[in-house]
Amino acid sequence: MILVNKMTSPENTVYFIAAVLNGILNECGNLDYSELYKALLKKIHKTKFNTNTFTLAVDFLFLLDKISINKEGKIYVSKNTAFGSE
Repeated sequence: MILVNKMTSPENTVYFIAAVLNGILNECGNLDYSELYKALLKKIHKTKFNTNTFTLAVDFLFLLDKISINKEGKIYVSKNTAFGSE
């Protein structure tokens, strides 16, 4: 779910998860896909999360050019969009 409606809470939207993921990557540097998923679970205090929403959030950040992927498959915050670089 991208937007909030009566059937979902704001914490389960792509926008919210993308914001949390961006914060995690700003703090931790580069992580692979599974490490990022585990960091998300720890940050939002859940044991399980919808992987489709997680994948959509990662895709959303990639399309906005907020994150990039290196040759080793690690996901990181793009240099030109890192927090505080403006």
